[in-house]
Amino acid sequence: MAQVQRGMLPAGALMTEHRLIERMLSLMRVELDRIGAYGRADPDFIGSAASFIKEYADICHHGKEERVLFVRLSEKPVSPGLKKMMDDLMEEHVFIRNLTNDLARANESYIQGKPEATADIISSINSIVEFYPRHVEKEEEHFFLPAMDYFSDAERRDMLQTFHEFDSRLFHDEYRMVVSSLEERWHVQPRH
Repeated sequence: MAQVQRGMLPAGALMTEHRLIERMLSLMRVELDRIGAYGRADPDFIGSAASFIKEYADICHHGKEERVLFVRLSEKPVSPGLKKMMDDLMEEHVFIRNLTNDLARANESYIQGKPEATADIISSINSIVEFYPRHVEKEEEHFFLPAMDYFSDAERRDMLQTFHEFDSRLFHDEYRMVVSSLEERWHVQPRH
């Protein structure tokens, strides 16, 4: 998220991120058509798409929803319907993570020349491009704006600022996780 805009609701910032996600979904649909026409996938594109969904849609976008909006909303006396929807959205985030992991695995299999990999890529992409728009619609049409009603103007401004801070820390946290993972994999004790 670039800059905190005056008067913008936190929901607006999240909806702006949805637009970029939708652009990637459109590209993924084009790749499905290309696979259908030529019988082969573009592993570089598939890798980029899986990374985008994992890093931007999940870590960045879902991260702000789960670690900021949902946490703050759970501190409010929300209606049972809104609480259930929030729980459902969390489950959908897990589902999207699993689909993305399936796509990354299918791409690795494709690169290794496994015959079933093309069908697995098609299945994974198709599942993502069919499911994600419904998820976006649920958030935008039924969740975000009712959720905003539970926050004062000051709380909304603070949430936007927290989103901005979340984004600015994101790469530091991501690369800290990469280094930790490599240290664990290679059995190296971290230096402090």
